[in-house]
Amino acid sequence: MARTRKLWFKVGDTIVYPGYGVGLVQDIRERQMGDTQRVFCVLLFKDSTGESKVLIPLDNIEEVGLRPLSTKRGVEEALTYLGEGEPEILPSWKDRFAQHGSMLASGDLMSVVRVLKALWILNNKKPLSFREKKMYQKALGLIVAEACEVKVTSRETMEQEILRRLSPAT
Repeated sequence: MARTRKLWFKVGDTIVYPGYGVGLVQDIRERQMGDTQRVFCVLLFKDSTGESKVLIPLDNIEEVGLRPLSTKRGVEEALTYLGEGEPEILPSWKDRFAQHGSMLASGDLMSVVRVLKALWILNNKKPLSFREKKMYQKALGLIVAEACEVKVTSRETMEQEILRRLSPAT
C-alpha cells in the first residue's frame, strides 16, 4: 500500500473527526477512483442509533481536522470551564450562530465547550431557537463522546457530570 507520509494514527486508534465526534480507525485501505489509486482511512462511529462508517482520503486528513483524543488534563480543563468559564455571547443571533458553527467545525474541545456553555446560559435566559437547540445537542454529544472515551466512563455518567458542572452557571 503506497503512502506518501507517516501517519500519526494506526488501525485500532480512537481519534476525533470534527463535526462527527470520536471514531475508531477501523482500516486503512486503497480504492480505485477513476484513473487514480487513493488511500483512505475508514472511521467507525457508534452511537445510540447505530453505527456509521466514514472514509477520509489520507491526503485530506489535515484539511478535515482529524486529531488525537484530548488528554485527561485537557478534558478536566474543559469540564472545569463548564462551571467557571465566561464565554463570549454575541447579541446578534445570526452572528452568534455563525461563530458557534465555526467553533464546532474546528473540532477543538475547548471551542466546543465554549459553545455549550454559551448556549446553556442563553437557554436559561430564554428558550433557544430550533437551530440553536440542535447546536446545543450537537455540542453536548461531541463533548460527552470525547470525555467519556478519555475518562473511561459511560456516556450517561459523563452527560450527568457535564450537566452538573453547568448547573452552577444558571
